[in-house]
Order: sequence, then structure tokens, then C-alpha cells
Amino acid sequence: MSLRIIFTVLLLFFVTACNSPNQASIDSTHENSYSREITKEEQSYIRYILNEDYEALISKTEDRKSEIKKDYYQMATALAQFEEAEERKQDPAVTNEELKLRYTTILQMLDKVKYIPVEIKDKVREVKKLSQFQEDYYGNKIIDRK
Repeated sequence: MSLRIIFTVLLLFFVTACNSPNQASIDSTHENSYSREITKEEQSYIRYILNEDYEALISKTEDRKSEIKKDYYQMATALAQFEEAEERKQDPAVTNEELKLRYTTILQMLDKVKYIPVEIKDKVREVKKLSQFQEDYYGNKIIDRK
């Protein structure tokens, strides 16, 4: 009987120890940790994203000489790749591995962004959530196939 109690206590300890309470949700990533004043240059970048003109924004920010340009380059590239991944899903020749890699890349790019303005925060959050879901989905399909 005492062996059973000890085993139960140890099992409970290991189960609760493996649960990570410090995991941040997708929504809270980078929120309230950094802010900056929006410049006219940045306002024009926001308009590109709102108009979904990612290629133009990528070409304007590709030199990435400033922190602002780095952020918008990362966001525009991730959003463009998300659209491309969504289109590629329709092609039966595309593998689950490729799709998982695409969504993983999108998440990594968005994680590098230091500041997301309020005007586009919802759009970026939505892409992050959908990318996380798709990455998990295609990752599980790879595992299930093996």
C-alpha cells in the first residue's frame, strides 16, 4: 500500500513538473514589451500591409538597414509566404513536409518582429494563429504516416 502511495506521489510530481507554466500564448507574444513612435515612413509601410501589397513592401525594406525596415521586411515576407502556402495547399503534388516547413518559417519570421503596430496587429495575430494550427496539423500528418 505504501509503495502505491509513493509511486502515485512521484507520478504526480513528474506530471506537474513536465507541465510548463511559462509557455507564452501566441496572442501575448511581443505585447507590451516594446513600443516606438510611428513615423511617416512606418505609416506608409502599414498601408502596404493593409493593402496586401507585400512584394512592394519587401522591395522597399529589403536593405534592412534600420530596425523598422527589419520588422516590416519580416512581416511582409511572412504574410506573402502565408498567402503562397495557402495556395500551395491546393496542389496535390505538395508534400506535408513542405507545408509544415513553410508554416514553421512563417512563425519564425513573425517571432523576430520586435514591434507590431496596432493597425495591423489583428492581421498578424490571425496569420500566426493559422500558421501555428497548420504547422501542428501537417506535423501530425507526417507523424501519422510513419
